[in-house]
Amino acid sequence: MNRCSYQEVEDMELRIDDAQLDMDAANLYEDLREDDMLEILGLNHHPRDAVYMSYSCSSKCYSVKDEMNNLYCSFGVAPIKGTNIGSAWLLGTRRLPTIKKFFIKNSVERMEGLLDGFDYLTNFVMRSNKLSIKWLEWLGAEFQDCQFQGYLSFVLERK
Repeated sequence: MNRCSYQEVEDMELRIDDAQLDMDAANLYEDLREDDMLEILGLNHHPRDAVYMSYSCSSKCYSVKDEMNNLYCSFGVAPIKGTNIGSAWLLGTRRLPTIKKFFIKNSVERMEGLLDGFDYLTNFVMRSNKLSIKWLEWLGAEFQDCQFQGYLSFVLERK
């Protein structure tokens, strides 16, 4: 895995598209943020498997890309079998911190769409994954302790 750093993105054309499993999953896995990788490993999953399962199990899935098709992150929701509850997820590349303002501003409207068809969305987040927690707080998530040490569960409901 390459370990390069990225500069803050300014004045670059960014967009949120429907995710493309074949291309986006491979690009995400190759440049997965360390916090996301540690979060996945802490739940006893292999990062590659978690990335591909996130895309393939999702009923709605989006990717943030720039004008050169560089991937910044993907996010989506997977139905929890036998319920009317969705499992929300966000996985980012090391580029994600360079577009925090764009992502926060533009993901709120997508979140409303992710909630369509579900009573609410839920999942777990590692307490040390500050970027993900800030995003979830911005979206209005409610947090509580859970059975996994070092993690919080969260719930997102319609505003």
